[in-house]
Amino acid sequence: MTLAAVLCCAMTTTVFTACGSDDDAGGNTQQPDNTPAYAEMTFTFWGTQDMLDIADMTVTYNDGTGDKTETVTTVDWVKTVRAALPVSFKFERKVTLKEGVTLSDDQTYSYINAFTYDCWVRTANRTTLSFYTNEGPSKPKPSNQKGSKVNEFITSGRLNKTHTYDFDKDGKCPQLDIPE
Repeated sequence: MTLAAVLCCAMTTTVFTACGSDDDAGGNTQQPDNTPAYAEMTFTFWGTQDMLDIADMTVTYNDGTGDKTETVTTVDWVKTVRAALPVSFKFERKVTLKEGVTLSDDQTYSYINAFTYDCWVRTANRTTLSFYTNEGPSKPKPSNQKGSKVNEFITSGRLNKTHTYDFDKDGKCPQLDIPE
């Protein structure tokens, strides 16, 4: 009878061991949370010292909590914004000729009409799910024009720029064409 009891115990142990899960080995079976939680964007409007000297420039931006306006006081304007998804970020630069400034055709003025951005879509624990940039290897080279041409660019609004980026709840943004 003892041999029968030992064999019964051995067969029972084999059956229960075979039915166990291999996932239990590490003790942590929880998968990481890859749910998009927020978007973060660093945006730069490039400029020149001539632009600061001859023009008043403001940037109105929306960081997901409403519009804010800043006067541009440095050659390059840089701002990082971060907000929970879904969110819409907007960056709008306005350039106007400073009061009392007259541009001369005897002089050339430099300007840059360019911008760059870096954008991340991240989880709540800051894991990056998507990254997109339009940044080149260095600051764009300025253009140089005579005073009448620069005056035309400023008064016609050609140096004014608006860029909007709409992120849905999944972190997709058609303006950036972030891959899936």
